[in-house]
Amino acid sequence: MPWMPPPLSALVLLTTLHISSQAFAAGKSTAEISAKTLKENKVELTFVTKAADGLVINHDGPWKLTVSDSGSIKLDKSEFKKEDWNEKNASFTAVGVTGAKKNSDIKYKMITFVCTKDKSQCFREVLDGQSSVTWK
Repeated sequence: MPWMPPPLSALVLLTTLHISSQAFAAGKSTAEISAKTLKENKVELTFVTKAADGLVINHDGPWKLTVSDSGSIKLDKSEFKKEDWNEKNASFTAVGVTGAKKNSDIKYKMITFVCTKDKSQCFREVLDGQSSVTWK
């Protein structure tokens, strides 16, 4: 039997898998969380996205941050959307009230968007994590 090329659907699938694996080969982006005292019992949390090596931030996506547990901090709100996104700093900022305690564990989920440096491939990343923050 003579050689026959694979069906087109198989080629499309293999090409798609190859492109996807290249996009994720760069690594996963991270979130850095910091806290600072505003006045008396007010604390400001900043969630900064750091793109992984080989990737750049894509500001066009529908960015979102959900804080599922803010520990000892009572946040003004726990869900942040694209309109709350600070493009200049690649961050979300949350403000809350706290008691005498000067640290807290924060659980969050951030939906981010990144592209390869040449912008040939863009994709969504979900940064689901927990971080301990301290303030003065």
